Amino acid sequence: MSRTQALWERPGSVAEQFWRHGRADFPIYDMHGHMGAHNAIYFARCEAPAMDAHLARIGVRRLVFSHHSALMGSMRNAAVHRIVEGCSERLRMYVAINPHYPEFIKEDLALFDKWPFAIGLKMLSAYHQVAVTDRRYEYALKFASERHLPVLNHTWGGVPYCGGPQLLELSQRYPNVIFFHGHSIFGDWDWSRRCIVEAPGNCYLELTAVPGLRGIIERLVRDVGSERIIYGTDLPWFDEYQVTGGVISADIGDDDIKNILYRNVERVLGTDW
Repeated sequence: MSRTQALWERPGSVAEQFWRHGRADFPIYDMHGHMGAHNAIYFARCEAPAMDAHLARIGVRRLVFSHHSALMGSMRNAAVHRIVEGCSERLRMYVAINPHYPEFIKEDLALFDKWPFAIGLKMLSAYHQVAVTDRRYEYALKFASERHLPVLNHTWGGVPYCGGPQLLELSQRYPNVIFFHGHSIFGDWDWSRRCIVEAPGNCYLELTAVPGLRGIIERLVRDVGSERIIYGTDLPWFDEYQVTGGVISADIGDDDIKNILYRNVERVLGTDW
């Protein structure tokens, strides 16, 4: 009786490289991370030095994060940028947008062009309980549109603040913004497809939490193509090894894996950032 060949036994495959060495032989871009402690959970690695060392081990070239305390507390984005300035080249930041502090949004975005390590904006509408289509985000989204910036949205299927209908409306309203749909509109996979195929070419599904479900990465690749999917972990909520292994273990081709882990981000943002 013949034995099925394991993923890591396929000569020259991405899986063989990863299982043998614990890292890929190409750069990985993690486009969804966080930093800082959280009052609902203990994180072993949530500050810059420990996170950076972990990223180095697995071969992540860039982690783009937003700070928990800037999203949900009183920490200002300028303080977050100072953290990044003191770290390695691996860390980049999203400017956290809290619609309940409109004066902070305007003050922080006035400094954006002076922050070389800020690459886009992060919106957490489900936690702030303000729909992504609400006018309180308008100033930030117009700012992103003028600069063709990426905006990472927390999304979740069926949530009225950041579900499929709201995200599709937003992408059509702001065609010059690059929208990363965090968690890929988790659980509402038909809307995951619609938010890509009905959008004006400006949206990508981001995979945080998805690799824990069998068969969903394969479905998303079939529905929208691997060219519209990017990698993210929500580090420190999920581990880089777990999520990278989940992508590499999916029943998709090596070209699809490489699109997700690095090629798509380089197509959108280049390599010099």
